Amino acid sequence: MDLFSSVATAASLTLQGVLLLFLLRHLSRNYFIVFLYSLAYLLTNLVETVVRRQFGKASPLYARVYWTDEIILDLLLFLMVILLTYQATEGSVLRGPVGKMLLVVVLIAMALPFVFGSRPYFTNRWFDFASQILNFGGAVMNLGLWTALIGSKHKDAQLLAVSAGVGIAVTGQALYYGLRLLTVSPVFLNISEVINATTLIAGFAIWCWAFWPRERALPGQRHVATNP
Repeated sequence: MDLFSSVATAASLTLQGVLLLFLLRHLSRNYFIVFLYSLAYLLTNLVETVVRRQFGKASPLYARVYWTDEIILDLLLFLMVILLTYQATEGSVLRGPVGKMLLVVVLIAMALPFVFGSRPYFTNRWFDFASQILNFGGAVMNLGLWTALIGSKHKDAQLLAVSAGVGIAVTGQALYYGLRLLTVSPVFLNISEVINATTLIAGFAIWCWAFWPRERALPGQRHVATNP
């Protein structure tokens, strides 16, 4: 598992680095949350690496840094689904009501770990539950996003691809945290690690494809190509 974890981490960081470069070329307000997540992913992994090498993986400081980073990234993924769903309603008469509903969803998701999570707060088990809530909520909301996109008259292929990547990532992480809460079996814990890593890599790969720079022919060039 150590070799798999190292390879998976290297693949994830590489994909996030590539994605960050793509996003920087044409930074869009609509996808700023994707840029923010990508940047946060690289920075949090850098901080974790430094702390682990300085203080060791078993140190209390590393545990605090690790869980803080996980909550930040899970929260950004959840907010990404919310913002993309709101973006998908642009031009719709339902935009106002949907915006209010999404705000309520965010408030509920933020409150649930404190209402139903194990006490004391901010322990490993509490962080597991909080992350599961954010990722499960993101997976459910992503279904709503896909419904809105499929029902839209103007299909946005890029937004569809981004939402697909988000859906795979949050679903995989929800399964990961769910398995961690339900079992202590080393076999199932290893399976959860594989699910988490592979779904994240798949989601990141889809994002890279969605933002891959594509050449756009000029109108004159199209005219020459179609009328030689």
